[in-house]
Amino acid sequence: MQIASPIPDRHLADAARLWSAAFAPPLGAGQPRLRACHGIAAIGASGRLGGVAGIRDHRGGILADPPWLARALYRAAPPTADLVIDGIVVDDRRQGIGRALLDRAAQVARHADRPGLRAEVEMRNTAAMAFYAATGFVEIGRGFFGWPWSGPVAILHRPV
Repeated sequence: MQIASPIPDRHLADAARLWSAAFAPPLGAGQPRLRACHGIAAIGASGRLGGVAGIRDHRGGILADPPWLARALYRAAPPTADLVIDGIVVDDRRQGIGRALLDRAAQVARHADRPGLRAEVEMRNTAAMAFYAATGFVEIGRGFFGWPWSGPVAILHRPV
């Protein structure tokens, strides 16, 4: 498996489909456009995209052109010096792809002199909560962030 950041151009459309199926709000028409420089791709030996992670910093996240309604409805978590994980999605769970994407995100954070990684996870998403706990994240706060329908969100942190 090859981990690439930014997302290579030839995988950007597949990354957008995979990421948007899991995270894009149902507020705009069509598939969203992703910012390759704010993404990490996992590419299998066959050349097929196996997963994608978004990263968010002071310049924004993986989503290039959020619909105006999404911009109006989204509730940001408190600011941080950490590099924020802007969603991770993989085709095949339990293959090490998510962990590999996080490892690359940690490299990006270290290179940018960020103290850690942060994830903002819907608490009802027990699979994601377990994944982040298993990869060294600890809860540092809670709130109602993200989309209005998200419910309580845990703010998780892992030092780099």
